[in-house]
Order: sequence, then C-alpha cells, then structure tokens
Amino acid sequence: MHRAAMCLVMTSLIAGPAMAESVQDDVLACFAQMDTTTDWNTCLTTMFAPCDAQEIGSDPHLECLIGQSNDWRAAQQSAETEVLGKLSDAGQETLNGLLSAWPKFVEEKCSGVAQGRAGLSFEAALIGCQISEYALMTNELTACLEGRSVEAYCQIDE
Repeated sequence: MHRAAMCLVMTSLIAGPAMAESVQDDVLACFAQMDTTTDWNTCLTTMFAPCDAQEIGSDPHLECLIGQSNDWRAAQQSAETEVLGKLSDAGQETLNGLLSAWPKFVEEKCSGVAQGRAGLSFEAALIGCQISEYALMTNELTACLEGRSVEAYCQIDE
C-alpha cells in the first residue's frame, strides 16, 4: 500500500469515531431544538449527511448506513446503560418494560417503511429507519439524563 493511501486509511480509522460522535451530537442538538428552531427534516438531513455522497442503495451507501446504524446502536446502548444506572427501581422497571417491547416495534415499523420505499431501496430504507429509531431513543434517554424528559419512567434516583 502506498504511503499516502496508508495515511488516508489511518486517518479515517482515527477520525471515524470522532466524526460519528460529532454527527450524533449535531443530531441530538437538532432534536433538542425541534419545538423551537428546527424541524424533523432538518434533523434527518443532519442524521444522514455522512452517507449523502453515495448513490442510494449502492454498496458504498449501504456500508455507510450500516456503519451509522452501528454507531447509533452503540450510542443508544450507552445512554440506556447510563439511564438505567440512575433510575429509581420503579423507573427501571418501567423503562425495562418499554425497552423489551422496543425491538419488535422498530422491526414492524421499519419493515413497513422499507416496503413503502422498496422501489428506491428496501435495504437503505430499512437501515435508515432503524438509524432514526436508534437516534430518537438515544435522544429520549439523553433527555432523561439531562432532566428534559417528561416520560413516566424517568425517575432519577437521588
């Protein structure tokens, strides 16, 4: 491998997680402002910006979406662990009940979304829907941690 190519690969490996966190931070900030200064479409544009350069449904596009999905899943799981560690027993029980039903909800919702966009790219629509659900759950869990959630489960144990 040429030295320049090796440097590019190393830079992308190092910058990858930082870039993911930056996009996630931007998306979460967008969600936090949704009722005042931004809207869903703006947040979606920000969420999917890392994959915009590829043709929808192409192998590079799907690879990008899978990477984004993995990043959001990790962020959601991290926020979930943090929230569960801070909730009252009643809050933990309620959130665990919601979280146990959540994968089935996401599967059904995203399958429907993907069916509706199968002409464009079933796979891209499926993964994109999953990304948005991971991002929304991460946002809700983050809102709980920051004291912005109005959900019944969000009972922080003092």
